[in-house]
Amino acid sequence: MNEPDSTTWRRTSPFAILFFIGRILRLIAKNAWQSLAPLFALLVAYQGDLVSKLALGGIAFAIVITSASLLSYWFFRYRISADSILIRQGVFKKKQLDIKFDRIQGINTQQNIVYRALGLVTVNFDTAGSAGNEGNLPAVTRAFADSLRTRIGSALPDEEEDKPEAETQTASLLRLDWRDMVRIGLADRRALIVFALIGPLIEQLDENIEEFVADFVKAAAANGIHFDTASGVSIGITIVLALALAFILVSIAAAFLRYHNLELVLDGRTLRSHGGLLTRHEHSMDLGKIQTLRLQQSIVQRWLKRYRMSARQAISGRKGRRGKVFTIPVVTAEIADELRSRFLHPEAGRLTQDPYSSRFIAISPYFMRSQILFAGLVPALLAIVALWQTLGFTAFAFLLWPPMVAAAAYRNWKRAGFMHDNHEIVRRSGFVGYRTVALLFRKVQRITVTQSRYQRRKGLASLRLYMASGSVRIPYVDHEFAKRLRDFVLYRVESSQLAWH
Repeated sequence: MNEPDSTTWRRTSPFAILFFIGRILRLIAKNAWQSLAPLFALLVAYQGDLVSKLALGGIAFAIVITSASLLSYWFFRYRISADSILIRQGVFKKKQLDIKFDRIQGINTQQNIVYRALGLVTVNFDTAGSAGNEGNLPAVTRAFADSLRTRIGSALPDEEEDKPEAETQTASLLRLDWRDMVRIGLADRRALIVFALIGPLIEQLDENIEEFVADFVKAAAANGIHFDTASGVSIGITIVLALALAFILVSIAAAFLRYHNLELVLDGRTLRSHGGLLTRHEHSMDLGKIQTLRLQQSIVQRWLKRYRMSARQAISGRKGRRGKVFTIPVVTAEIADELRSRFLHPEAGRLTQDPYSSRFIAISPYFMRSQILFAGLVPALLAIVALWQTLGFTAFAFLLWPPMVAAAAYRNWKRAGFMHDNHEIVRRSGFVGYRTVALLFRKVQRITVTQSRYQRRKGLASLRLYMASGSVRIPYVDHEFAKRLRDFVLYRVESSQLAWH
């Protein structure tokens, strides 16, 4: 298993069973009701107390998961041919993957705490046209993974011959420390999602909390300690703050688990990141595969003066788009500009994605008027007319809607903007936070200039650029400017000698 040039069908290490257990558990988590329905039916039919039912269910669940993992491992085979990786898997439904070397865009590895002790990794193959990882080789040695990466790299067309020596060397671009882990945890949106999900649970526990506080007050009174109204309010506030602090700590701990000691390295033209506390994750992306660069800033990140940067690859469809994203969880504006100059070098990178830059060009103010008219005023008037007979003068409360829409439209317009040079364009947008998207003109596959009736009367248009990773829209710009920019982008696409992917 140390050399990837065997032409025979081979198994990986028996510790690959851990990988199959994790994969089965993830499938169950995605389809929980369908997967666990037979187990629930068995527990309901079984006559016995709750403890016995839970014990029986746990034993049955463990037996099923272990058996399925053992079978998955036993029927898993792989073979390395001259130009591809072949993988056979499946217990009842057989499946064979033929992953060609020239389709592999990245070789990523994962290493949980057990694999780290044994020197094993799981290799994931990211291929062109797939929604995510097309194939996996679990529990192989690190030496095998490195030699496989070298072999696949040598099998691809050599594009390094005419490049400067600086572009063929390895350079460390970024390393995150414990302070960055705290920033990532504080800015993690999943903490807000958890708060939203536990809202109904807190409501259900409200009576129990009240009883607990009442019992606590009675016990304190019995010991000669008396609480007034202010003390009761203080206790409630303390409980809320304790819950908030607990979720913040959990979010920060999750950041340490995922990104501990994360390092970003540029190996020639391949971008790599590796980090993680218990499970070590390694991701890679060829700079030539980048379709768009995104820089995002939420409210918390704005307070921390940090951003989240991501590079998107080509995708074959909308499903699984997140699987084609290379993410740098926290950067400053200066580091973001330094990184993008390397990612887009030598063709571009002279612009900035700092949303506070004065170089952004504002779109037309008529953008606000259209939103206020069609999303605010017209719906409000229609609601008043439709509900007048039912609500009477109360229906005029819908007139509060247009001012709310106007405030939101103004904020969207104020944050919208764009800038461009001869090679790339950067689009800025946002409502709660900021987002900037940059793309190279030669990556564009299609470009459209559209006009609504309202835009036509004002001499405006919307420009949309389509890439293999999605599209970027620039609304309410001068129509003649949009046409000139469209023709220039098409010229850059036709005249470029470089590949779009």
